[in-house]
Amino acid sequence: MNYSFISFFALFLFFLYLTEVGNQAHGMVLKNPLEQEAAKNEAFEALQIKCNFCHATKKKTDVFTLQNMDSLAPDIFEQVFVKKRMPRGKKSKLSTDERKALERWLSTVVNAPEPHD
Repeated sequence: MNYSFISFFALFLFFLYLTEVGNQAHGMVLKNPLEQEAAKNEAFEALQIKCNFCHATKKKTDVFTLQNMDSLAPDIFEQVFVKKRMPRGKKSKLSTDERKALERWLSTVVNAPEPHD
């Protein structure tokens, strides 16, 4: 089976989870642009603290900024939530709050449907 297809399918399933189950169960639907911006800033803080210190020295093309992070969202999701390869090292593991911040921001990158009552 093609590895790219498996990765794409896993990413697709995650976005379904975020937009359907996750948003409804966890109240993650952010309609207000200020809430969306806050979610992005919180996620950026996690990326800055846990990722950029290493990316800046080893992978200079993939340093996360507020300007490029939306376009890198699929890669971030895949490396953090699917493959669980990032961040590397015991000292740079994401806290529960940081993981939630990334999930919350990722839910704003895709078009989330209205929650069903």
